[in-house]
Amino acid sequence: MKLSCLRPLAALLLTLGLAACGGKASYEVSGTISGLNNEGLILVNGGDPLPVPAGKTAFTFAKRIDYGTDYNITVQTQPAHMTCSISGGSGSAGHYINISAAVSCFQNTYTLGGTVSGLTVDGLVLINGSATTTVAKDATTFTMGSVAYGDTYGVSVSVQPKGLQCVVQPGTEKGTMGEANVTTVKIVCNPA
Repeated sequence: MKLSCLRPLAALLLTLGLAACGGKASYEVSGTISGLNNEGLILVNGGDPLPVPAGKTAFTFAKRIDYGTDYNITVQTQPAHMTCSISGGSGSAGHYINISAAVSCFQNTYTLGGTVSGLTVDGLVLINGSATTTVAKDATTFTMGSVAYGDTYGVSVSVQPKGLQCVVQPGTEKGTMGEANVTTVKIVCNPA
């Protein structure tokens, strides 16, 4: 008989033996974490909270759970300026040898936009880093790609529309992304 067939049988016999003696197998509830750059994450399994410091790549709840007990790992508190999600965070102990969830965290992102005046022809292209957006004639507003919280942005004109000179108003073109969409960038177009 192969060894691979004996392992599950041995695990089952051990579990049944413990149950017959009044003991139960217990399981550690743990997992991996990716992208946690900010403080404030609190995970919870049932009523068991677990604060997780920034930079951690793994977690383990102090309280073990018995065979057959349901677990449900959730985010009680999101870290500052981030959103974390969990995969493999619920089930019943005993279906797997290890209980291991994966927590993935991402910096919150917000859109960058503002107002446009005097744009009477097509062809205006705005740029922020490597992200570009084309603004249609007669548009009075624009929105371009997302920027992560805490990152800097700098909007400029990449391509001028024919016959117009468009400029980004000083003081509105640069900044650091906060906790909301930016809608204050001002583009003014005048005849060239």
